[in-house]
Amino acid sequence: MLRVFKAVIETWTDTDIYAVSFYVEDYCDNPCEPTVKLGYNTERQYISAVEKASDKEEARWNFAYWLQNSEFVYGENETKGNVADWIIGNEMPYFPCVGYSFNIPNNVDDASLSKITSEFVKVLVDIVKELRKTRFIKKKFGKHIPIIIHELEYYEQIAEQNIVANSLPVVRDFVKWIRSM
Repeated sequence: MLRVFKAVIETWTDTDIYAVSFYVEDYCDNPCEPTVKLGYNTERQYISAVEKASDKEEARWNFAYWLQNSEFVYGENETKGNVADWIIGNEMPYFPCVGYSFNIPNNVDDASLSKITSEFVKVLVDIVKELRKTRFIKKKFGKHIPIIIHELEYYEQIAEQNIVANSLPVVRDFVKWIRSM
């Protein structure tokens, strides 16, 4: 996954990127098929979103106001099998979508299903840590910028996982915004 992410990020040419997005969601709303969409936001987009948002912080950090540029989705198409293999290899339940529906047996509990996303996010945290450790992000963008691991909703766990992944100084403003809600 790390190699793929680096290759995608290397192709980005916008010069005013201030944050990278690792947007986590389930394919077809199926908890057995987590995906992560790589994207980013720019200062230009932020400036254009300020008048639409309730305040500057919301325009800057709320994904709803971002570019919505899904540069690559890990867990779909050619990488879907990688995620399935990882789930099965870690002895978690796997029931794929067929068409746009899925059937999870009644004997599979919610805790087993929520563990999939939790473990998937841990992998993403480790990837962000590695991108920081190798200074990949600083070399690419000329400065430290946050890599935000998130969903559509923001809550304390999102803040905490981003502190662990990035370090507080890099995500201080993002975390402050979450905690102000």
